[in-house]
Amino acid sequence: MKERTKIEMKTKPLLSALLVIILLSLCFMPTALAAPEQPLLQISSVTFNPATVSPGKEFKMVVTLTNHGDYDAHNVTLDVLSQSGANDLGVFSMVGSGSHFYREEIPSGESATIEIPMVTSPNAEAKNYNLNLQINCETSGGSVYNFTETVGIVINESESMSIIAPDRFVLAKNDKGVTPINFEIANFGSNPVRGVQVSVSADGVDFSKDYQYYGTFEKDDNDDFSADVTTSQSGEFPGKISVKYMDSFNNERVIEKNITIVSEEATTQTAESGDENFFQKFLRVIFGIGA
Repeated sequence: MKERTKIEMKTKPLLSALLVIILLSLCFMPTALAAPEQPLLQISSVTFNPATVSPGKEFKMVVTLTNHGDYDAHNVTLDVLSQSGANDLGVFSMVGSGSHFYREEIPSGESATIEIPMVTSPNAEAKNYNLNLQINCETSGGSVYNFTETVGIVINESESMSIIAPDRFVLAKNDKGVTPINFEIANFGSNPVRGVQVSVSADGVDFSKDYQYYGTFEKDDNDDFSADVTTSQSGEFPGKISVKYMDSFNNERVIEKNITIVSEEATTQTAESGDENFFQKFLRVIFGIGA
């Protein structure tokens, strides 16, 4: 009997301590687990169409609003206020309907999307920008709630590299007896690009070289590509010029231009003309004279 009394005496303090721990845990349990007794609108996702926002281009920012509150949100409005750090939209402008958008209702636990058409300045620097948004709504009883949000927009580079070439190359032999094609590539963007390389191809056409690596192009840099061309027959041969490079965001870019190579006669060189050209090159290299 005495042992049972001792066990009960030891158990009571343990139960009391356990009860205190449970009460304390309830007191400090995060209140965020319970939905607020009001509408609570938050941006759950932001996407862009097209996915890459470039200087001087129109795009749509698609904002998804989710109501995490217990109450339905009525007369929902979203206003695009300003670019962070500026008094206006900065490098952005609205397209069409302005900066004010409306949804009649977003029920509790549901979402709605708003498409915001915009355009960037052609002179916008490639970097991340923040836009300030204001979201307002009402309950069915007329209580008004306001929420502020900030969204980030990355303006990527536009196509920095350009191919300066005609659409049609009409082959004609030069004074060396070969039929070359020549074109230019240039960096007209606002940032340096790396790993610039050029390739050219066309069915039924042979090139003395069809690839060249250039490396880094600073802003406003340009260079030439030249290759001798031969064809086994006359005709028009569709081809393509491709330029591959890495932009300042480390994105691999490829630009292409479709071309047509026009051969009015077969331009395959004979062994005799090939020997003559080699001899001419030999004279130029050794004696510095032309032939």
